[in-house]
Amino acid sequence: MFSIIIPLYNKEASVAETLNTVLAQTFTAYEVIVVDDGSTDRSLSIVQSFTDSRIKVYSKQNGGVSHARNYGIERANYDYIAFLDADDAWDSNYLEEMSKLIARHPECGMYNCAYRGVKGDRILIESPNIPDGVIDNYFKTTLTLDNMISWTSATIIRKEVTTVAGLFPVGMISGEDSFMWCKVAMHYPVAYTHKIMATYNMMMSGAYSRIAKPDSCKESWSDLYSDHDMYLNKFIAYKAVENGLRHAWAGQKRKSKLIERQLNFARTYNDKFFNQRFVRLFCLNRTPLFAVRILLLYKKLVTIRFFGPRYLSA
Repeated sequence: MFSIIIPLYNKEASVAETLNTVLAQTFTAYEVIVVDDGSTDRSLSIVQSFTDSRIKVYSKQNGGVSHARNYGIERANYDYIAFLDADDAWDSNYLEEMSKLIARHPECGMYNCAYRGVKGDRILIESPNIPDGVIDNYFKTTLTLDNMISWTSATIIRKEVTTVAGLFPVGMISGEDSFMWCKVAMHYPVAYTHKIMATYNMMMSGAYSRIAKPDSCKESWSDLYSDHDMYLNKFIAYKAVENGLRHAWAGQKRKSKLIERQLNFARTYNDKFFNQRFVRLFCLNRTPLFAVRILLLYKKLVTIRFFGPRYLSA
């Protein structure tokens, strides 16, 4: 029933534990597609040491996480695609409960469950407790929450939705998963269960490496703008302003100023969070590059302090 896609790049410290949480599932009708994206550590050999015939391992040159996920989707044999990052984990009942959710709502294109975010032995976030069932206006509901409804390792899609929504945007450095889930939710209803059955490993987050790295993809958040859906557009604005900030931090001012101009529509929403980010983008776009680099160094140090394991005991 499920094709489980695990993109793999230099996760030797966590991939074995991740795979073990898959093999511990009470629901056993699945295949595991591990796509090694040019790892330079022992990740590939660790995966190859597993002997379960349901695990299929592919190795390719590095192309980024979106390319790896798309590669796996194209090789999937089952109707439902479950995504799992190589440093995250599932509770043993995840696939069983998600199969029940699918059976109750076969009309949906995407299925999500609640999740926990952990760093070491501390739970830092838990996803929202919204009612079970089909979400009434996905984007409107998302905007009322502190955390995303759709988080990658707690998301399953019908494979056929990719014929309409397309695949992951190759070359989008950050937010590529949100971009994909947005495309799916634009075309299909989304079902949700408030049962917490997945774990996001914040200790292994790649946030530091993405802070000032520009995109190379052809897609942009402005492509998803709709003349008829204010809530979708507000969601897009939140994501696009973060994308603009990343390009501004990278010194890619032509791109970040283009995003700034594209976001003028959202200034009429009088949204405090968006306006704060937009002002920051506006200022960075007019700050000399040497000053941006000094500010960026501080920003990276703050990010390391939040995600870096060596600070946990401080």
